[in-house]
Amino acid sequence: MTTVEEAGAAERRSGPSAETRARRSAIRTFRPSRSWPALLAGLVLLAGAVLIAAEIVSTLVGSPLGIIPVGAIVPVLSGTGWNHPAVLGVSGALVLLGLILLVAALIPGRGGYLPLRTGDPALAVGLSRAGMRSALATAAREVDGVEGARVSVGRRRVRVRANTHLRAADGLREAVGDAVRERLAELAPLRPLRIRTRIKLAKA
Repeated sequence: MTTVEEAGAAERRSGPSAETRARRSAIRTFRPSRSWPALLAGLVLLAGAVLIAAEIVSTLVGSPLGIIPVGAIVPVLSGTGWNHPAVLGVSGALVLLGLILLVAALIPGRGGYLPLRTGDPALAVGLSRAGMRSALATAAREVDGVEGARVSVGRRRVRVRANTHLRAADGLREAVGDAVRERLAELAPLRPLRIRTRIKLAKA
């Protein structure tokens, strides 16, 4: 076994590297939460449970609230089979709603901060999307010939739209892309971002 292989084996035995642990820590710290779907689902379930409990208690004490028309619902349900189209339709809607809530809980949303690479598991640093847009737009404006620039930051891609007073801009698109790419490398986001650049030339 060579020295490099021995080092790799020793690292695997000792567990994840500091870079890997730092990456996992940053992802956990800045993972966007699905608080609004959870809150809405919780409020709907709570309201339904309170309503049903109030109706049951009021019926037991002899003064039903009448919010839920139990007297009209029970005969209908007792004469309806499981294969009835209405039952199948309601069941399918509930299953679909459950799947939507499950997907909303599992798929992370779009977070407000982009985690940056630090290499230290005890240090998690994030940059807001507005801050990232501002930094990259400034880098694009510093290129000779660029009058203004707008940047949008997505989940995996950065779009740069720059305008110039020039009517022909040979190499300007590449220069802007290189400047933005260099600034992005300095910021070191945890997830790689692809850069797409568009130049708006002056009208003839």
